[in-house]
Amino acid sequence: MERTTFLEDYRIRTHRDGTPIELRRSGTAVTYEAADERAGETVALTTIPIESVDPAAQQQFEEHARALQRLRHINIVKLLDFGREGENFVCVSDYLQGTTLAAWVGQHGPMPPDATLRMAEQVVSVLSSANFHKLAYPAIQPSNIIVVPGTTPEGTWPLIKLTDLGLLGFKDET
Repeated sequence: MERTTFLEDYRIRTHRDGTPIELRRSGTAVTYEAADERAGETVALTTIPIESVDPAAQQQFEEHARALQRLRHINIVKLLDFGREGENFVCVSDYLQGTTLAAWVGQHGPMPPDATLRMAEQVVSVLSSANFHKLAYPAIQPSNIIVVPGTTPEGTWPLIKLTDLGLLGFKDET
């Protein structure tokens, strides 16, 4: 990767050897740890090659991203900024501490039934909110559910956040 600053205010962080700090890959999309130069906060910056979005769906893709920026829910990773830069769509979102549900289960085994139910309630709440705002949400899978430190507003565990909020038209090849 040559470019390190996107949408004017977001700089990809690098390891000591100068390589970008990559958080994850999903098909052609790559998510990096980045710094919000204005706020001095850590964010997640995802680059999505424009060519990986169906040309007929690119406008819908951008409209969906803008709608996601307005959606606020405790269990959704906030989309802070979005735009086109060079050959990429760039999405900037909250940086989360935590682990995917898939990784959590791999480390700890199945979640207890009561915790699974509380997690399912949070997912249903997200889907309800997205539906209210007329936003489609793609298939939910353990790789886009993040178990984050802390508890729900009710004081229970686990607290989860959903990522990859279904930017329509993105051809994820994973």
